[in-house]
Amino acid sequence: MFISWYWLLAIVIVVFGYVHVLKRNCKACRHDREAIYKAYQRVLEELKKIRRVGQGE
Repeated sequence: MFISWYWLLAIVIVVFGYVHVLKRNCKACRHDREAIYKAYQRVLEELKKIRRVGQGE
């Protein structure tokens, strides 16, 4: 069976593009996850402040 060089090139380009898209998606997910975690930490800090104020009264 004969596989032309351009078919191999096309396969390499498709694989490279797929890996590139996966990397971008993972990076975006990491940023989203970090933003959610920071918001969660802020909420916890606010709850601690509210509890401290409530205990002081």
